Amino acid sequence: MLIRPPAFLYQRGPSLRARLLRPLAVLYALASGLHRGWVRPLRPAVPVVSIGNITLGGTGKTPLVIGLARELGRRGVRLAVLTRGYGSGRRSPIRLEGGRGREPLAPEAGRRAPLRQVGDEALELMGSLPGVPVWVGSDRRSAARQAVAEGAELLLLDDGLQHWSLARDCDVTVLDERHGLGNGLLFPAGPLREPASQLGRADLLVLTGSGAAPMAGGDPSVDLPDLGGRLAPEQLGWPAAKPWLRVPASLQPAPSLRGRPLLAFCGIGLPGKFFAALRQAGLQLVGSQAFPDHHPYAQADLERLLAMAQARGGATLVTTVKDWHRLPPHSRSVVAAVPLVLDPEALKALADLVQERLRLAWS
Repeated sequence: MLIRPPAFLYQRGPSLRARLLRPLAVLYALASGLHRGWVRPLRPAVPVVSIGNITLGGTGKTPLVIGLARELGRRGVRLAVLTRGYGSGRRSPIRLEGGRGREPLAPEAGRRAPLRQVGDEALELMGSLPGVPVWVGSDRRSAARQAVAEGAELLLLDDGLQHWSLARDCDVTVLDERHGLGNGLLFPAGPLREPASQLGRADLLVLTGSGAAPMAGGDPSVDLPDLGGRLAPEQLGWPAAKPWLRVPASLQPAPSLRGRPLLAFCGIGLPGKFFAALRQAGLQLVGSQAFPDHHPYAQADLERLLAMAQARGGATLVTTVKDWHRLPPHSRSVVAAVPLVLDPEALKALADLVQERLRLAWS
């Protein structure tokens, strides 16, 4: 089923639909608070850095995890990444490690497809971080113990802001600078996972985005309001004494894609960001199609996309790296993945801030 992200989540003021959903948002908040109160966090023997969202998604969290892991690795830090493996239902942790394009090795790999086994985010992390162990499973206490036992000196917790079973030494919260906190309401009335007042619980705020002006006319496939301009931390109630950082991002398309008609598709939190970024990169986008977030592509989806591309003059199919991993393996050769690249100087500054925070926590 094809969908568009609901625009009311990102409108400046609560819409009628958002107000009607507020009672469910109250229940969501109560359930989240109870869960937090029941959990006693484990403190591992090594530092833990969490990168997470206060909103539902589309902030560039996974590329930030990859970028920070690479930068810390260049500095000689022996780290491991812990992720729950969204959509896999896996509890017992499994270790992935390998270069781009390799499938994860696991005892049950012969029976289950890698995507169903560990999820798309874990596959993207593994493919982008050769030599870095990626532990996948909802039992992140066990994953932490095993990672430390195998020599990890630092644990990088993916999507950890609302994860309470591990104590953290540095909490990094990521926000998209163009959509911010949306309408400011909790899910399902708004895009927030927890009240906006909890933003200050983090140690470091990262604002992601291209910094470019919105495209004229917007994107027809996703009707999302744009805050316009640059979001300032004080607009979010971010404490003035706490550090924050803006990390520009841009797509890095292969040279062969330039000058060719492209049909883009994706199933991510804010698909319009991907489509607009392709245009901002100077690519010739002749069509776009949004799928549900984390959509598991079937052969029928690909056949429909190929027919759309053919109808648009034989356009080349392009998607995100995360979506590419969700395609049927035999279909990946006809789709080009376009990676998102974060500003290297900003990543160095982020690593500096994180390491300074860890020095204070462990001194």
